[in-house]
Amino acid sequence: MYKRITGISQELVAKLVDRTIQLSQGRNAGCFAFVNQNGIIDEATEIVSGGLSGLPLRLLLNRITPMKDKSLIEGLNLLPENTVFVVTRPGKTGLATDVSGVDFFNCPIVSIGVKNEGAAGISIVYPKPEYFDLSTKSEEMNIATLATSTMDEEKDVLRTNHELSLKYLEVSEELPQIKIDLKNVNGEKKGEIWILRKLSVKSIDKNLAAAMVNESIKIGQGREVAAIGIIDENGHVTGKGKIIAGGIGYVPSRLLASSYTDISGKSLRVIYSNDIPDNAIIIHTHPGGTGVMHIGDANAGPGTWGRPIIAIGHDKDGNIRGATVIEKANRIFELTDEDESLNNKFFDAETTQEESEIRNRKFAIAQEFTDLCKPIELN
Repeated sequence: MYKRITGISQELVAKLVDRTIQLSQGRNAGCFAFVNQNGIIDEATEIVSGGLSGLPLRLLLNRITPMKDKSLIEGLNLLPENTVFVVTRPGKTGLATDVSGVDFFNCPIVSIGVKNEGAAGISIVYPKPEYFDLSTKSEEMNIATLATSTMDEEKDVLRTNHELSLKYLEVSEELPQIKIDLKNVNGEKKGEIWILRKLSVKSIDKNLAAAMVNESIKIGQGREVAAIGIIDENGHVTGKGKIIAGGIGYVPSRLLASSYTDISGKSLRVIYSNDIPDNAIIIHTHPGGTGVMHIGDANAGPGTWGRPIIAIGHDKDGNIRGATVIEKANRIFELTDEDESLNNKFFDAETTQEESEIRNRKFAIAQEFTDLCKPIELN
């Protein structure tokens, strides 16, 4: 259980609210903050503005430690133990109704609602084992609708999902503001260094690939399946975990990890740091494709979890069309950093020409991620 937090600096709240109001257009603001010995949040990094895709996580982590050549999970593991993630919610009251933040960051999340030119309310969610299990259940229920075969079955799943969503109304509690001087973080403030190796992938076990494609065909409706594999010293990938059925175009991170290890009561950060080995790889199918991946795959693999990702493309009859890998590479992080920057620059564009240039560059970045795909052999 994380140490109980008794309050947050009034000055920090004011700065975050002012930034959010200044940004307008539904954009939020956030920072990493730190709890003192008395349980009060009185120290914070420089505030970061949200863009097209919300807060830029790499830029946020860069306030703690240089993120050059690091995946998100490597950055997260450099967060000090007394870290809190503070974020504004424009147009909201501050009520937190999900646990995805504490699941990913494995630290308390403070939400500041911003309405009518001021703070509407402040809530805090602590990382707790029962919340991580709640997140697992949500992933399972989101997938369960795809497995139903009748309207009555789907009604039952949706009813259960609705009941589950009501539990999220109780995950947060109010956090008071405290009049206390706010300290700014100077220089690096980090925990223990944790780095993943860059692994080269050359081939994948053809029987594993066939088994995954067969499972993908079996569950039907264009759904992907995934598994955790292991890379040996020759760059050959073999299966290690169970094959997990996902959704259309995605496989949830917690369910994927559950194919390899027991995830009960653990956050995503802990699971992918401590329980998934350094030489692990994410393998998934691309129904109807040839295995060519895109920016989403890169972010889901090396960008977030620091591990390579393989895609196996196949047709509706189960014929494998190809397999590719995106490995952990410096270029991925350079492109992601630029993409984050463009998400914010979008709002600074004052002419149609400037916005066109930003959109064209984002498209070019997406193309370059696809170019990072490397064909691999099945043997």
